[in-house]
Amino acid sequence: MSTESLKLQLIERLLRTTDEGLLKKVADLFRSEKNGEDEDGLTDEHYNIVKEREEEYKRGEGKSYTWEEVREMARKAKKA
Repeated sequence: MSTESLKLQLIERLLRTTDEGLLKKVADLFRSEKNGEDEDGLTDEHYNIVKEREEEYKRGEGKSYTWEEVREMARKAKKA
């Protein structure tokens, strides 16, 4: 199936559908694509930040926490 025929099939299906949920999903998909987001909602910038922090961690420059430390920090932040 060519790209053009696939586009036409999708357009025809969208024109015929009355399923508002489906239409909203398609609209969300186009919005995500427009904003440079991946399917999980993360942008390339987010991935780059994670990758940079991973590299820092591998070089021994990054800070990591145990689950207990994270839980305690969250509790303290919640009290503040």
